[in-house]
Amino acid sequence: MPAIIELEEVTVYNEDGRAVFEDVNLNFSGGQCVLIAAPPASGKGALLKLLSGHALPDKGVVHLFGKDTRRLTKTGLNDARKRMGFILQDPILISNLKVIENVALPLLYHSELTADECYNEALKMLDLAGFAGDLWVLPGLLPVYARKSVAAAKALVMGPEVIVCENPAHGLNEDELAHLSGIIAGYHLSHPASLLIVTARDETEIGAIKPGRTIHIQDGRFRE
Repeated sequence: MPAIIELEEVTVYNEDGRAVFEDVNLNFSGGQCVLIAAPPASGKGALLKLLSGHALPDKGVVHLFGKDTRRLTKTGLNDARKRMGFILQDPILISNLKVIENVALPLLYHSELTADECYNEALKMLDLAGFAGDLWVLPGLLPVYARKSVAAAKALVMGPEVIVCENPAHGLNEDELAHLSGIIAGYHLSHPASLLIVTARDETEIGAIKPGRTIHIQDGRFRE
């Protein structure tokens, strides 16, 4: 399949002017499940910002869905991100919206479904994610695992072509990781053209996710 994300001779510097990584060439295609394995503070976060268009490289080019992120307008970037789902280490949920409102929100803003249809789809995705709590509670009252389940439902409800999962084991016990990773792996299997990118320290922290590629970052160097 053609590449969905491409990095060409990409260099990123930190605030001190030191290179986080230099002259990186990578490509990610639909159908792949890719693990980015690296210790903390190795550049995984900087890489994810590049892949999502939330940051630009200091040198080189990042292509997202075939378009140079430097040349994308704000509207163009937003359109690209609608095709992506992010399950971050620390779940990003809107604190003053109830659980089901958080999950329905992307559909309410970015689909042509009626409000009732949006909430029905949100309910289905929460069921798929194994959320068994109160749908009308504020997410700040939930434990970490429940918040991550809601965040996963929100990330997947639009049927994204790219799923990015940051450090899935963070804050979870072994059983919780097994369940969350099973949801993510199951989505990828049921959408065979989708691209799944997972970051972790190593293969022991990704549960049921089975990467076809593993890219290690060590001292600013990338190797497969």
